[in-house]
Amino acid sequence: MNQFLKHSRDGRGPSFSRHGLLLLIAMLTLFSCSDQDFDDPNNPSIEGDAADVKSMITGIESGMREELDIYLQVVSIFGRDAYYLETADPRYTQELIQGPIDNGGFLVTRPWRERYRVIRTCNVLFDKLPTFNITEAERAGAEGFARTVLAYQLLLNVNYTDTNGLIIDVAGDTPGPVVSKEEGFSFIASQLDQALGSLQSAGDSFGFTLSSGWAEYDTPPAFMQVNRALKARLEAYRGNWQACLDALDGSFVSTERSLSSGVFHSYSQAPGDLLNPIFENQAAGTIRWLGHPSVETDADPNDARFQSKIFKRPNIISLDGLSSDLGITIAASNVADFPIIRNEELLLLRAEANINLGNLGAAQGDIDFIRQSHGLDSVALTDANAIDQLLFERRYSLYAEGHRWIDMRRYGRLGQLPLDRAGDTVIERMPIPSSE
Repeated sequence: MNQFLKHSRDGRGPSFSRHGLLLLIAMLTLFSCSDQDFDDPNNPSIEGDAADVKSMITGIESGMREELDIYLQVVSIFGRDAYYLETADPRYTQELIQGPIDNGGFLVTRPWRERYRVIRTCNVLFDKLPTFNITEAERAGAEGFARTVLAYQLLLNVNYTDTNGLIIDVAGDTPGPVVSKEEGFSFIASQLDQALGSLQSAGDSFGFTLSSGWAEYDTPPAFMQVNRALKARLEAYRGNWQACLDALDGSFVSTERSLSSGVFHSYSQAPGDLLNPIFENQAAGTIRWLGHPSVETDADPNDARFQSKIFKRPNIISLDGLSSDLGITIAASNVADFPIIRNEELLLLRAEANINLGNLGAAQGDIDFIRQSHGLDSVALTDANAIDQLLFERRYSLYAEGHRWIDMRRYGRLGQLPLDRAGDTVIERMPIPSSE
């Protein structure tokens, strides 16, 4: 985590991380007086303390996208959402489906490390904020945004490692010890709550500009709703159902908003920026990221969610005994946004909390709204089928966004996921990287 060099995807040599380079530039310019004039997100202008804050916030936002594609590929394979049929690397079709997991391999280390790079940038910002010549409201806004992101990055890593734990102390030169999942969840909750307090003191606007992916929620009052949305997700993962509903009350959950309302990673073709790494041209003769066949066989007929996220290819792609003709189209182009959290998930979190609290009528309303929005009939929830139905709706509403494996694990249902070949298994959690 303390180095900027990382291995290339095929493991054959080091390459320089964009985020590492951005952070290095930002750190150097904190102590320089030179002017630079760049407009794209990965090359911000540096001129004075306010610009230093902008530079570091830009670095935080940019770094959140690094290695997200590997994370999504891995968890979608674990959750049997998808295959990743990469002929040049058998780890995707063997190690991730049959085990054991190499705790020094890039599938473990690279997503883990990039999340901590972002966290370290946040911690540097916290250290520098008291010295910046900005208003107290601007200081509070920067802290509230960065601390919310820090919590989100930690949540992604504990999603990966689960009961193997995570590191929460990376503020100094030497990372702290690995703590339990429960301690990690508590720390993440405290960071979200602390961030909320800062945002409440941040006034009506941030002293920095966010990318278009945050456009609906790019002021402190609006961003507080994002903070509470992430808190609701966390509380659902902890099984704290009333706390989940309480957090949702402060979020942007609503049947009056678009299901896609939310915050997103943004991509562009601007020089130095990133293209969406999960996009694949479905007109190509072969692609790598393909839907698991069960995604089609288990779908409701005429479900618009399946139709909008899956392209039925004219050819079957096969590798190592795995086959699929289901192209994944959740990224419609190489500059398409990718969701961090959105209203559709929040409605399902509200339904989930109400089911677990015995409020089936309230849950019924949210599930019916989602199903009807996608061209499906309503369903009658009962004590016997409510969780099954909830997991079904989450599977298709949030398809390939990184939730299925986590959902099945937290309900003790990994054993229900399909095994396609002799020797296949379902991996329960990633190990802590050997470097830690």
